Order: sequence, then structure tokens, then C-alpha cells
Amino acid sequence: MQFSESWLRTFVNPSLSSEELSRLLTMAGLEVEEMSPVAPPFDKVVVSQVLSKEKHPDADRLNLLSVDVGQGEPLTIVCGAPNVSVGMKAPCALVGAKLPGIEIKQAKVRGIASFGMMCSAKELGLAEESGGLLELAPDAVVGQSIRQHLDLDDHLITLKLTPNRCDCLSLNGIAREVAALTGAPLQTLPPVSFKQASTQSLKVGAIASACPRYSGRVICGVNAQAMTPAWMVQRLQRCGLRSISALVDVTNYVLLELGQPLHAFDLNKLRGDIEVRFARNGESLKLLNEQTIALQEDMLVIADSEGPVALAGVMGGADSAVDETTTDIFLESAFFAPAAIVGKSRRLGFSSDSAYRFERGVDFAATRIALDRATQLILDICGGQAGPVTEAQGELPLRPPVRLRLARVQRVL
Repeated sequence: MQFSESWLRTFVNPSLSSEELSRLLTMAGLEVEEMSPVAPPFDKVVVSQVLSKEKHPDADRLNLLSVDVGQGEPLTIVCGAPNVSVGMKAPCALVGAKLPGIEIKQAKVRGIASFGMMCSAKELGLAEESGGLLELAPDAVVGQSIRQHLDLDDHLITLKLTPNRCDCLSLNGIAREVAALTGAPLQTLPPVSFKQASTQSLKVGAIASACPRYSGRVICGVNAQAMTPAWMVQRLQRCGLRSISALVDVTNYVLLELGQPLHAFDLNKLRGDIEVRFARNGESLKLLNEQTIALQEDMLVIADSEGPVALAGVMGGADSAVDETTTDIFLESAFFAPAAIVGKSRRLGFSSDSAYRFERGVDFAATRIALDRATQLILDICGGQAGPVTEAQGELPLRPPVRLRLARVQRVL
């Protein structure tokens, strides 16, 4: 489990250094396998905005830029990046800045004085390769330290968890552990504020023994081409996931945040109602990874009236996936019994974050919480109208009782 320390500290922020936090987790049984900074040390790099761009009189591939760095008069900077454009915001290393392997000095480039350097992600040590300047969000504050703007004083922490600690396969779960160990207050997620704005829904059914709880909601009128916010992309990347699209990113974000796997189907690619059942002889399914599998009768699937559309708890199907043309979705949040999921992805020769969690067991009480959280994020980013939750529920696992004598309570109080 890899996560961002700064993201964790939005849930719980004990008065501990990064090293002390790492040691605390390890001694509590959550072994920290690795902790590394997200960026190498550097200074005097700020958010800048390109005000004007002219061709260099003596070099075809160079441009003369007038750059606002938030310090009054704009700077003249010679730049050869292919993606530079007027109005864009990008990191600018000021004279005196020390970057990985280089110190920025005032210099003449083909006879023109340059008072700084516009930077790519590679030049800041944030990527191994880059195709031009690191383009920043339009709302980036000119003059702000790039370390502050991109939260570069963060650390990546990798935990080596034992199979019984599935409760710590999320930021919320790790934060809960840290709060218990330190007494620091645990921050809760903001309450959802959306209201049901649609009556559209799908009926759902499930084999109770294999899927004790299956919840879903239709969301109509989403903009699948909406841009994922930069803060979400950054958090996903620091947890080892790449940004795919806003709809998929939200489901992955909630997976990391709460530990509950989710899946978004394109509603217009589904036929009829949803049923969670075991595969039938002769059925096949093309997965999101483009692998077509021959389903076996012990494999749990999500099916519509025409056949399987997802391998339950493992991976969605390619034919029902959301894409840039999607306007309506069916958002799934379920509790699959570990015995119904275990070993299926390994048998097929791949792994998935969902299977990893369902095999170990997720919190069956969190399905609705995660569904509402993802709905709120989708509405905030992609718009749309949320329908009612439909649910199939069987007999849920019994929680073991915690026995406590009244006399002990009285002594403690």
C-alpha cells in the first residue's frame, strides 16, 4: 500500500516528524517498507506566467519570453521548450536557484541576456522524461513557491501489510490506526450535499451467499470529458495510479480513500436489470485489460439480461465501460464474500486493486458511504443528476462482540 503522507495528514495530523510517523507505524505492525521524498531538494523556483513570446533573432528554435514571476517587473528569459505559449503558467527557476545538477545563473544565450530558466518536470527531478515545460493549472498563484504549489515537501510511504490488516488498505484506515496510537483527532469526510434529482434506476439482484450486499445508483447527464482536478490527479499518482478519465479517477480515488472498490458502467451499454450470479457454461467476457476470458462456473459475474458485463470484484468488462461519449452511468458499490473472489485474478494471470481488497475482506458497512462519496465527487466534477440507490441485501457477516465489564468502565471513568 503506497500513499502520500500529506494526504494522510488531511485525515490525522499528529505532532510527529515523517521519520517518527514511519517508526510509529512499523512498531504498530504496519511495516514501512520504504519512505521517499516526492521531489529532490531545490529552491527559488516559483509559479510564473508567460506574458509574451517572440522568436530569438539568432536562433530558430529559441524564443524570447517576458515572464511574470510575481516580483514586479517581468523577466526576460530565453526558452526552447516546444510547448511554450502566451498565457501559460509554468515553473520558473530564478537566478541563484539550485536544481538537481545545475545552478541557475544570469547568462547570455546567443547574445540575449536570460534572467532565469523555465522548467520541465525532468529538470525539477519530478519525471525521468518530459516533452516540454511543466504546465501548471490556470488558477496557480504567480510568485508562489513551486514546492508549496505542488506540495513537493511530501513523502511517499509504502506499507508492507499482512493479510489480516485489510482495514489499512485505505487512507482512512491508516489514519484511524494513527489516531488510535497517538490520540490525534481523526478528521471525517465532509457530509454529502447532493439531493436525488432523478427517478431513473436499475433493479438489482444477487446470490446472497456470494454477494451479501450489492448497491447501485444511476447518474444521468454526466460530462465524461470533464477534466479531473489537479489535486486528485496528484494524489492518485502519488499512490501509484495514473489518471484515466474523471469518472474512472473518482472510483479509484474513493478506493484509496475509503478502501471500497467501485465500478462505473455506461448505462446505455447495459440491457435490462443487473444480476450478481455465477457464470454459466460457455459464457465469455472481454475485460477492461482487453483480455477475453472463458468464464468458469465458479466465477462470480455481474450480468445484465444479455450476459456477463463484469467479473465481480475483479475487473469490469470492456463492452460496458465508460468512455468519452458516456452520458449516463450505473455506479456500483458492493460487498462480495472473500471466498467468492479469492484466487480468480491469479488464475487468469493478472491482479487488480479491487480483487486484492475483496479477497481480504472489505467493510460491508461502507458500501453506501463510498457510493455517496463517489456520487458527490462525480456531481461536483462531471455534473449530472443522481437517482435513488437500489440494493440487494442478504445476510451480512456478524460482527464479533466486544465484551466489557461495567466495573471496568466505572474504574476507567
